[in-house]
Amino acid sequence: MKFQIGDNVIVIHSKEEGVIVDFINKNMAMVDVGGVEFPVYIDQIDFPYYKNFTEKKNQFNPQKKYIDDVRKEKAPQQKQNERRMGFGYIFFR
Repeated sequence: MKFQIGDNVIVIHSKEEGVIVDFINKNMAMVDVGGVEFPVYIDQIDFPYYKNFTEKKNQFNPQKKYIDDVRKEKAPQQKQNERRMGFGYIFFR
């Protein structure tokens, strides 16, 4: 057999990665993808290594940031609702 229980596989149709949990028969396997188990034909799954080697990575080409995209820093604001300590006069007539 090409696959064994516990192998990491990729579902060809949906491009999701999962783990083989069980074999139903020689043509079908039970695959766990994100906590959901479902049966899949053996010819509809493959090892994810080819996908991992062929997809492009952006590790050497970081996204460019322009000066217009950088957020401006906010100046510290003074508390406007600050109560001022002091006393006042009340005059009665």
